[in-house]
Amino acid sequence: MRELLRAYFSRRTLVSLYNIFFTISHKLLTSFPLSVIMPKPNDAVAESDSESVPLLDLSKPSSPISFPIKSLQYLKSRSYFDSFHFQFNRSTVPLRRNLPDHRPRVLVCHDMKGGYVDDKWVQGCENDAGFAIWHWYLMDVFVYFSHSLVTIPPPCWTNTAHRHGVKVLGTFITEWDEGKATCNEMLATKESAQIYAERLSELGSLLLL
Repeated sequence: MRELLRAYFSRRTLVSLYNIFFTISHKLLTSFPLSVIMPKPNDAVAESDSESVPLLDLSKPSSPISFPIKSLQYLKSRSYFDSFHFQFNRSTVPLRRNLPDHRPRVLVCHDMKGGYVDDKWVQGCENDAGFAIWHWYLMDVFVYFSHSLVTIPPPCWTNTAHRHGVKVLGTFITEWDEGKATCNEMLATKESAQIYAERLSELGSLLLL
């Protein structure tokens, strides 16, 4: 069957189909802006800094958002899992496994204005011209980055990447004097280092990255 498909569908044919689909979808989006079908995000939250944890009670229902973990205390306490937003940030698309081969791998790191811009709105926003990636077939691993202690990829990225067989990773980063203090606390003992390693592993597992 695979050989039969290859006989009728060349790479040029697939590229042509992709271009046709892209043109049609672009015309539809420009004719029917997302603001018609999607509510505007809460103004008070939308105007807050894109990388800041929103000034709201994360345990109470609200418009689902993605946000980073900014402190070891929040990570250690597992408070993220008590958040109303946790379930909305889990991936709903299993990672499609591509056939193994021996070619070099390509990793792409997302670094867009500190992260958590339009993509923090789990159920979408009105910006139909937001940053996007179209050529997933060219990459193997996608990393979502921000300058926060623990960067959790928004589900829109994880779900899209998984559909194309691309693995998704978040980041753990410490910077400057604050980062030095964080590392001193985290690595104070073998036991403390083990605890934080387990918390990070648990995050990736429960978010289905």
